[in-house]
Amino acid sequence: MRTRSLVAVAVSFGLVSPLAGCAIKAPGTSPSASAHPSASSSPSKTATKSKTAILDKLGPSGVGTLSLGLAKAEASATGIVTGVSGTAGTCGQSGDGRLIASQPASAEDLDGKLFFSVNTGKLVMISANSTIVTPEGIHLGSSPAQVKKAYPSWKGDESANQGLGFVTVPGNNRAIYRIYVDGVHVTELSLQSVDQDCAE
Repeated sequence: MRTRSLVAVAVSFGLVSPLAGCAIKAPGTSPSASAHPSASSSPSKTATKSKTAILDKLGPSGVGTLSLGLAKAEASATGIVTGVSGTAGTCGQSGDGRLIASQPASAEDLDGKLFFSVNTGKLVMISANSTIVTPEGIHLGSSPAQVKKAYPSWKGDESANQGLGFVTVPGNNRAIYRIYVDGVHVTELSLQSVDQDCAE
């Protein structure tokens, strides 16, 4: 998945500014080091295959048994995350982990990345990996036309069909989809709480 820096969405959703210490940085700046599973915590191919069926729908409140608002211990208990450690949230930095079956190109890559709030310790953002699709059929690789058909209100910040845009999640007005389209296809897709303190 193409990696972009995240920007604050305080203006769009009336949220607080991102906290210092979070992995999220404004466009044009380098994101700080963030979580990635170690080789020892990566699931085996057999384990990944057995869990992949669960990791199919992103929304309206989470992925499988993993829901926004869970604490780290609760998220780990779902069995569909890896690399989650400690109890405090770090907004996507070390210890916040990823969905299993994720294959990030680097530590900054959003592929399956999880974000736990520094303030509450609760899960506030789940980024899609290649096994994920929204209930409306959008996934990494979807075209701009498919995004607009599924979410007519989506509009990119670079043009009507390109850039970063947000839509309220159907069936959950306390969550939004963060969708980045590079002009050809979706390269970033995340589900996040509207009242989170880490990112857009």
